Order: sequence, then C-alpha cells, then structure tokens
Amino acid sequence: MNIVVASGKGGTGKTSVAVNLTAVAAQLHPPAPLYFVDCDVEAPNAAIFLHPTLTSRTPVENKVPHIDENTCTHCGECARACQFHALSVTPQRVLFFPELCHSCGVCSAVCQPGAIYEIPHALGVLESGTSGDVIFMQGEMEIGRASPVAIISQLLVELVERSSNTQEESIAIIDAPPGVSCALVASLQGADMVLLVAEPTPFGFHDFKLTYQLVHGEMNIPVAVILNKDGVGDTQVENFCQVKNIPILQRIPFSRSIAESYARGELLVEHDPRYRKDFEKTWQHILALREEQGVPI
Repeated sequence: MNIVVASGKGGTGKTSVAVNLTAVAAQLHPPAPLYFVDCDVEAPNAAIFLHPTLTSRTPVENKVPHIDENTCTHCGECARACQFHALSVTPQRVLFFPELCHSCGVCSAVCQPGAIYEIPHALGVLESGTSGDVIFMQGEMEIGRASPVAIISQLLVELVERSSNTQEESIAIIDAPPGVSCALVASLQGADMVLLVAEPTPFGFHDFKLTYQLVHGEMNIPVAVILNKDGVGDTQVENFCQVKNIPILQRIPFSRSIAESYARGELLVEHDPRYRKDFEKTWQHILALREEQGVPI
C-alpha cells in the first residue's frame, strides 16, 4: 500500500504530517515492512525529524549528447530532429542546452557522420537507511538541474524492487513535492491513496482544488484530507470537501507551540501526547479506508 502525502503549495505542513504519521504507523501498522520515501528531492528534509542512519548512496544520471566538432559537418539534422530544442547548429559550432534535453537519444540516432555520442550527466543521488523499524529512502537533486522527475522515478523504482523482495505486503508513506507539476505526477506512480494536506486560506483553497483535480479528477486516485492550521482563514476547503464527499481525517490547530516544535526539528507526536492520539486515529482511518477499497494491507 502506497500512501502519498501531498499539498497544493509549500508551507501547508505536508512533511510534518508525513513524518508524524510515519512515527505512529511504525508502532501501529501490521507486521509488514514500513517505508518512508522522501520524494521532495529539491529540498528533502524529512531526515531532520526521523533521524535515519543512511547506509547507501547511489548516483542518479541520465545520458546527454556530446558533439565531436572534428567530425561534425554542421548539417543541422540533430537540431531538426530534437523536439525539445536542446540543440542549435550554427556554421561554426553546435550549441547544446542540457536543461532542455530529455535524454531521448534521437540526436545521436540521426547523426550520419557519427559525431554525437552520449555521456553521463549527474542529476542527483538516492540515499537509504533505517530509522528504527522504518526503511528510509530519499532523493536529492543536484543544484542547478532543471527537473526532479528522473530522480523521483528512480526512487520509486527502487521502492518497488525492495518491496517486491518480501512476501509480505509493504506499506510506504511517500512525501511528495508540493504543487501540481510533473514532480507530483511522478510521485503518484503506484499510489493507492493520496492524503492532501490543506490550509483553510484563500491561497490554500485555490491550490488545494488544483491538486484535487489532478489527483482525483485526472488520475482517479482516492483522496482524504488533513486540515492544518485549523482556525484561521475561512471554510472554503471544508465546504468543498463536504460537497465532494471527501473525508477530513484530522484537524491540526493553528498553534505557535506546534510551529516552535517544528522549528526545533521535533516530532509533534513526541512533543504533545494529544497529537499522538490524533495521528493514531488518522492512521486507523487510513487503514479502514483502504480495506473498504480492497487494497491489501
């Protein structure tokens, strides 16, 4: 069972919900492997809260073209074939824009003189280890890279490979990138359920609707909601959930003490017993929802 924790915008408390849910799941889930996967690879920070011991580090690369100017005839076939405009050919040289390249290989395939060959291009790293009984995985993108999609996809491939090596049904809590870009779509590969973290403000509602439309409307993935910073803003998110019959599993109040605990890198469920009970109830709700929909747990 893969549970993706997502949000329409940054700052809603998505990672805070994901790590606290993992902390209670580690104690309450059935005897099966429990994974935490930080797919927010542009700014992974779940490790601050879960304190994993990282034992593995694997580079993530793609292939990009390298042009041998001594062999190149500057015919322009590579630039005409590239659908992403990553190449531009002048009479004197070939210009390559790596941030536009999708590593499809068509440029080297159409190069008749054989002047183009592919070389590795570092995108980031995958790291894994353990945090107590939790198998911890995260990706981190190299500074200056244009897209995190390849790293997220490789991270989830590794999750599938690891979980398929056991006979028990595993549970994965996946911290997705904020927003509704390709990075979120990549994080939803294999998702059984999405837990949307929303804040009750006009901006929060606007981005929440976009995320719901993508996740449920376009990808048909079941959705439940956690309302964070409850008590500020308005009731637009709540009203929308009522109309769409979206379950609100938990309300986390707008609280200075919660913000201070987060700033210190503390788990909320360890900081205040009241919130541990709330997250325990949320986890039991999630398991019940998945049983209703027939997903193995």
